[in-house]
Amino acid sequence: MGAVSCGTPGSDAPPKPAHPVFDAEQSMQLLKAREVTRQSGLARFTSTLVVGSAGGDAVETTRGEQDFGRGTAYAERTLSVPEDFPDGVARQLEEPGKETFAVVAREVLVRDGAAWLRFRPTGVGPLSDATRSLRRLAGETAPYGGTLAEVIASARPQGRPSAREDGGRDYRASVPGGVATAVLGKLGRMTGDWNSEAGKGRNGMFPMEVRLDARGRVTRATMDLTPLLRYMRDLDGVRTIRATYELSGYGARATRTLPDPSTVEDATKTLTLIGEVAPGDCALFAPGLASAAMVRTVSCARKHDLRVFGQALVGIQGSRAVDEGAAREDAVVSCREQFREAPEEWLREAVPAGRYRVTGGSRFTGHIGASGKSHSRLRGQFTCYVRTSEPAS
Repeated sequence: MGAVSCGTPGSDAPPKPAHPVFDAEQSMQLLKAREVTRQSGLARFTSTLVVGSAGGDAVETTRGEQDFGRGTAYAERTLSVPEDFPDGVARQLEEPGKETFAVVAREVLVRDGAAWLRFRPTGVGPLSDATRSLRRLAGETAPYGGTLAEVIASARPQGRPSAREDGGRDYRASVPGGVATAVLGKLGRMTGDWNSEAGKGRNGMFPMEVRLDARGRVTRATMDLTPLLRYMRDLDGVRTIRATYELSGYGARATRTLPDPSTVEDATKTLTLIGEVAPGDCALFAPGLASAAMVRTVSCARKHDLRVFGQALVGIQGSRAVDEGAAREDAVVSCREQFREAPEEWLREAVPAGRYRVTGGSRFTGHIGASGKSHSRLRGQFTCYVRTSEPAS
């Protein structure tokens, strides 16, 4: 007597494979989405940071391509700042205008005319301080950093995602505040109570929205960073901060060409730390940097962006050394005196007339001696200069 099959119709069909993202534990789905996104080759991206004030919005927009497989990126960043935007906050942003970057082997390259400047990762010291704003552009999660891509992996889904007709899903999530600050750049200077308050329960979590396509790849992320303002320093006049990150064109062919090695120069050999520029000398701003910490020295007979009229070395000991702003306060006093004594020839090109600027930084050291007494010291190096060119609008 022949064998009788007890199976149901279609039982020989192979089981449907598990979705790499949507079939994972819900708490792990955004982390899985990061992995799937990083396996998708080249993608185009747009990252936007909007800082709102009563005087208008400062808008930083970065567009480009990044190849997750090769770990490379090409990006163009533009910044527009309205005339009535708070001046103190405007000075903390990048230089208005347009700049072009590339990331190759986790090294950041910045276009400088026909050439490219290479900024290698460095340890500590003045050079490291000068290039801090660029180091974050070599991303950990995506080739191009400083975007919400760095935040998504730490996002925790809140409730079930919404399924869309195209097969994708929309998530509401929360992100630890310490991770959210990755997109703020120089604006991310936090108050002293940040560490003590931000990590306490829900006070330390901030809302985020993430959109995935049917394959589980990230296509859009948005975050309202306004709740962070209560913890942020020196942002008087800022009302809102919002960030957006969009990915598209997965698997497309590259439309941008990465820099030819023959056009790449070592920035440390081409540029000079502004603290090493002699009073009376002139320089051009270095592309890509968020401050005048490194410059290209030029003859004052040629086009230049600034002229140095003094250097201020500051040393503070005792209880006042624990005040982070004390070194800059003393430097401003020193620069004011040097401005009054500087030759008129050095100052007559100042824009605006009669105004000068102070740039630099300080380091704190402290220890408890054998007697139990605290020994604190704050050392700073600052440069006094006048700007001689109109900033881009």
